[in-house]
Amino acid sequence: KIKLILRCSASAFNSTAGTRGNFSRDQFILDCPPEKLRKELEEELKMNCKEPRSHAWYHGAIPRQVAENLVQRDGDFLIRDSLSSPGSYVLTCQWRNAAQHFKINKKVVMLNEAYSRVEYRLEREGFDSVPALIRYYVGNRKPVSLVVGAIIFQPINRGLPLRCLEEKYGLSGNHRDTGLTAQERRNQKRLSLNITNGHVHDNNKQPVHESSPCQDGLGRSSQLRFVPQHHNAHTHSGRGLDRSSYHHAIAALENTSEEEEEDAGKHVEDEEEAERRSSFQRPVVETESTFQPAGFPSRLLPPENKPLEMVVLKKAKELLLGHDHHSIATHLLMADCQVARILGVSAELRDQMGVSSGLELVTLPHGRQLRLDLMERHHTMAIGVAVDILGCMGSVEERAFTLNRIILVAMELKDVVGDLFAFTALMKALELQQITRLEETWTSLRRTFTQTAISYEKTLKPFYKNLYEGSASPPAVVCVPLLLPLLTLMERPSITSEGAELWETSDQGCDIMLRHLEAARDVAQNAQSYMNNAQKILDGFQCDEDLLEVFQTEFHLRLLWGSRGATVNQSDRYSKFNLILTALSRKLEPPPKTQTLI
Repeated sequence: KIKLILRCSASAFNSTAGTRGNFSRDQFILDCPPEKLRKELEEELKMNCKEPRSHAWYHGAIPRQVAENLVQRDGDFLIRDSLSSPGSYVLTCQWRNAAQHFKINKKVVMLNEAYSRVEYRLEREGFDSVPALIRYYVGNRKPVSLVVGAIIFQPINRGLPLRCLEEKYGLSGNHRDTGLTAQERRNQKRLSLNITNGHVHDNNKQPVHESSPCQDGLGRSSQLRFVPQHHNAHTHSGRGLDRSSYHHAIAALENTSEEEEEDAGKHVEDEEEAERRSSFQRPVVETESTFQPAGFPSRLLPPENKPLEMVVLKKAKELLLGHDHHSIATHLLMADCQVARILGVSAELRDQMGVSSGLELVTLPHGRQLRLDLMERHHTMAIGVAVDILGCMGSVEERAFTLNRIILVAMELKDVVGDLFAFTALMKALELQQITRLEETWTSLRRTFTQTAISYEKTLKPFYKNLYEGSASPPAVVCVPLLLPLLTLMERPSITSEGAELWETSDQGCDIMLRHLEAARDVAQNAQSYMNNAQKILDGFQCDEDLLEVFQTEFHLRLLWGSRGATVNQSDRYSKFNLILTALSRKLEPPPKTQTLI
């Protein structure tokens, strides 16, 4: 069985495209009989279980493309050496049908003046060894990255000794030495130790039997361990890099001056930054919403709140009444630009997205999570506006006043600040059946705020309709374009509680859909123009942090559904709140009673 594995492994590696150097499978087998390879591999796997090379999932310095070809199914993983950062490790795995690469960060932790240790980590958790790190993530099924959500559980084991892989890809010790930094070479010379970024060459090993077996992350145990022997200062032979015991590295680092450590650290950081800028990085496929209501640091909400808590509703209404419609519209623009990633996008986030703006990301396949977040924001904003109207339990005139204020904000969003995302959310709320049926409220609006009512009927409603038909002329200044048709086309489920879309019921449905798709291309191409417009409008604007929180989606989720209900399934949340809106509407203006004929 082992011979078969060795032959298959040799054949597989020979068939891999893009590798360096010539490699003859026949010559390899002649020079290294399968039995010899098997014994050599067994000896490697009997080493100290804290060493990566004692585990079959460690493949040494294989190229990135080769590693990607080896992981084929979600959960597959292996560990390899980082070719761009000698002395470091990379976890390569498959998740959501795509290869993912995660650098394992290494840090020297100073426990006290006399002792320090090396710690390995992917994100937050730190471990004494790479095998301990793998054991933790495999055993607990913890995501190795909170952003990507990748889980590893199926090791891809090598069938050849590491020496054979190094010869195959031309990555022997001499090749690795060329990747050492000047600081690392100085440390080697000064300390007379074969140190590479915290690791040492261990050329002399002797097997010793230990009294108890050591379990690795996958349940393998062995009584036989290799313990490194101390090196003589003059035994540096330049052989292949051996990543065994880090105890020598710790002893060496204790003798290294702080100035040298800082210089070396800075050099590594500069190299990593240069590599990040010059090399292509695979965009990250986000799998978790950016809206995390449970961890939302609110200034207005208590740690635990019930749905529609009156104290919070009152505070939010006071904040809204304390600002005019232009200020409210500008705060909405600021909040939308943050969620849509038009402004305030860090360099790290741009690297993860693969583009410079969320307006480009929403048109791409890996922008699904942002599309879902924007749809969540749009609908919860509409529900919040409806609650603002239906929550007025006072006189009809008070509700008409609230209606007037919302329409004025919608006009400001359309004509002044150019936020069509928020504009359509407000119009969606005003078009809800629970709002349109309030005949007394609308009559009071026409009587008390006649011009506002005319503007709504003659300007805003036709423009809103034309937007969704794809035939509206855009305003002079647009900061956040119309996004909902594109988001709905790409992410809307086949069955929804909100009813059919316009292109599904209109005779011109295909034309409408094509116009929205053409508009989506323009959105991505003009992303920089939208960003410039938003910067001009928000330049020098003094925002009210409390009011800005009122327009954040996490606040909406917590206010509408409570701290517990905010994390419930989305469709359940929407359907239940639709019943609440209906109940509030009927309480304000009960439906006419029908007489029953006997």
